[in-house]
Amino acid sequence: MKIVVDIMGGDNAPFINIEGSIQYLNDPRSVGEIILVGPEVLIREELQKRSFESPRLHIQHASEQVSMDDSPTRSFKEKKDSSLRVGIELVKKNRGDAFISAGNTGATMAYSLLLLGRIPGVDRPAIGAFMPHEEGMTLLLDVGAVAEAKPKNLLQFGIMGSIVYRKLTKTDSARVALMSIGEEAEKGTPLVKEAKRLLEAADIDFMGYAEGRDIFNDKFDVIVTDGFTGNVSLKLAESTFETLFTMIKSRLDRPSRLIGARLIKPVFTELVGIFDPNNYGGSPLLGIKGISLIAHGSSNEKAIKNALFEAQRLVNSNLIQAIEQEITASLSNITYTDMDEEIIHH
Repeated sequence: MKIVVDIMGGDNAPFINIEGSIQYLNDPRSVGEIILVGPEVLIREELQKRSFESPRLHIQHASEQVSMDDSPTRSFKEKKDSSLRVGIELVKKNRGDAFISAGNTGATMAYSLLLLGRIPGVDRPAIGAFMPHEEGMTLLLDVGAVAEAKPKNLLQFGIMGSIVYRKLTKTDSARVALMSIGEEAEKGTPLVKEAKRLLEAADIDFMGYAEGRDIFNDKFDVIVTDGFTGNVSLKLAESTFETLFTMIKSRLDRPSRLIGARLIKPVFTELVGIFDPNNYGGSPLLGIKGISLIAHGSSNEKAIKNALFEAQRLVNSNLIQAIEQEITASLSNITYTDMDEEIIHH
């Protein structure tokens, strides 16, 4: 398999993208080849500095960069030789099996959709994020692709989430829930209530409403929400854990607590690792006809390495084919109403 990396994407580009790719190739668990996309001279200089060569590493020249401030639609028309566009076009032409970028999220989504197209039955793609808890992971989606969702979007997210969870965890079923402000049937916005009706009719294991606290327990496997709520939840979780660990560390550094600090340091280090976003690499853009992973803008080399392993796992799972096959069957019993096709603002 060939995994394409946009070396110009992210706050720390291009260095972390190249370093993360080298770490992946040096890892005995890696089976893929890598195509680094960006200015060829720059890539060769960085590889030379690290004295790294490998028959599994390839370079694809791209002279332009899509910045974090660029408009996705304008840059798509004006920057046809950007590392983002050239990289996704490699996947479109079947010269690459997956694409990774830590750059402009909106542009990565737009380019993936425009170049790779949608899976039939999916109106809008979603970004999925795995959230850790004591028993494993909860898949939360959408975490940023569709800020204003329609009821049918949430239905499709639920079906895709179920497929992804089952494929990646190799289980037979996935408990799917819809994010609301309480478990009671009468709670929730008109959007949530209408989406619940659709999810109940779908061929998935739908369990009803979830609350925000259920993201970090084993009650559900997949939690569905709109991209605005999902993105706020994801960013809030990340900042909460970061603040919490910083506060604990500052208090353990006091002289009177040094003995206790030494005793709990292994546990503390383990927990920091579990909640470190860099350990999860990238979030897949679900619903497009190809594997496209969106990594954090602040990703370090460890995050890029882990995103590459995530891409490897997704390619091996034949995820796109599974979504294509199953979503049609899951939607066969669904009848959309006019409300399902609308963004509900009240």
